Amino acid sequence: MSITIEAIYTKGAFQPKQPVPLAEGTPVELTVRTETEAEDPFEAVIGTCEGPADGAANHDQYLYGDRHS
Repeated sequence: MSITIEAIYTKGAFQPKQPVPLAEGTPVELTVRTETEAEDPFEAVIGTCEGPADGAANHDQYLYGDRHS
């Protein structure tokens, strides 16, 4: 199960801002980022696709074709 929660770090512990649906003592793995960090939603997929070298410059042509025909 994977959930995202908001928490506050106080006195060496993370305090959730809302109830968490886990049994007491459940082991978890935390990934911490502050709310002020800008996160790119496409970061995980950047560079994972193959295509023409000029794909960014000519994306409309590849998507819509030649509109002047």
